[in-house]
Amino acid sequence: MISPIPEFSIVIPTLDNYGDVPVIISAINAQTLTPKEIIIADSSSLDDIEDGIAQLQSAVPIKYLRVGRAYLLDRFLYRFFSLPFLSIFRDRFPIGRAFPYEATNAGSSVAKYTWLAFLDATTIPAENWLEDYWHFICLHNCDVVFGKTKYLASTRFQKILRASTYGKLGHETAPGSIIQKVHFLDGNKITEGVRSGGDVAWKSKIKNSLKYYLPENSYLTYANLPLSIYSCLKKFFIYQIHGSFLDIQNNIKDLYLGLSLLLCIIVIPKWNHIVGWESPLFIPHITKIFFFSCLLVLAVTFLINRGLLRSFSKNSFTANILKATIFFMVSYSIFRWNALIANWVEDSIWYIPHITKIFVMSLFSASFLYRGIFFPIKNNIELSYLFPWRWVLVGLLGIILDIIKAPGYVLGAVLATFMGRGPMK
Repeated sequence: MISPIPEFSIVIPTLDNYGDVPVIISAINAQTLTPKEIIIADSSSLDDIEDGIAQLQSAVPIKYLRVGRAYLLDRFLYRFFSLPFLSIFRDRFPIGRAFPYEATNAGSSVAKYTWLAFLDATTIPAENWLEDYWHFICLHNCDVVFGKTKYLASTRFQKILRASTYGKLGHETAPGSIIQKVHFLDGNKITEGVRSGGDVAWKSKIKNSLKYYLPENSYLTYANLPLSIYSCLKKFFIYQIHGSFLDIQNNIKDLYLGLSLLLCIIVIPKWNHIVGWESPLFIPHITKIFFFSCLLVLAVTFLINRGLLRSFSKNSFTANILKATIFFMVSYSIFRWNALIANWVEDSIWYIPHITKIFVMSLFSASFLYRGIFFPIKNNIELSYLFPWRWVLVGLLGIILDIIKAPGYVLGAVLATFMGRGPMK
């Protein structure tokens, strides 16, 4: 039975963003349906948030929960000194910060009330967020309503970044979601041990176990996109490393693995020619070694990871094997076309000059046009913004982001086989 008077606990993870806390507290107090409590789950390096909460004016009671204390390289040092031969030093390196999902889980565990509502310190809800979400619960008789967030941009770089990533559409997000506490704590907590990707895995799990609803309109806004290309690339790289260890986005991981193999197919057979046959970098039988290694990696990655470990996955074993095989065969055939088909006879009708360069440039051009024009338009970016020249910057940034994410995806495609799908410990 759904209570006619909903009682909400709002859970907000924070980390060294004291300046954002007063803004989100003010937005919560402005809700047309007033929640019962706000839980701040904090793992900041300093005590600014804890000290400042007492000075905030809030009609909604605020409960402060210290869930960790961040320091430089904390999670890495904790894991490193947890190794058996270094464990005697572990007490000097505590676990440090709680990742956002861990903080959300901890805050939810101490919540007093029937319903949980998730936010973060930089995702601002509309005034009618809770009230309308409660109406959705009653109207659709569902267990969960997911957040829907629109990303804002003010600086020139943020606008280019938004055009190449989120666009002006509202996106399904964990922040902004509401769920009954009993459902969340009973096997539906967010995956811990990762910095990103846990919300994607959580939403997938919810969709498979509970009745959910996603609003048509966006009720939340996020205005903290990176301000520079350095901070942007750093964020995407780190997030993809963490997300690669979860059972999400497997088709993308396989695609990047395939693209990496394509690059190797082009470069490695010519390696000895490039470095010189008398060079100390000369590697005998490098082509044979490479292709044997490819077969071994593909066998291990797809047979074990996609077969034995995930034999009942949505991404079927057969489909992944087929796609990988076709991509590998097409790439190799194009690279070896003139040698095997035309026998390097330039007068042959089968000889195609510069076929490898054409193939690679075609892939690059198609990617550039997709990232610079089709993808932004699909995400409601105006033609007047993209043309006559901004689409070039948007496409270039999109490709750079894809490239910087590739190591994380490749790492996930290979290492997850040996480490298992799941969070990094």
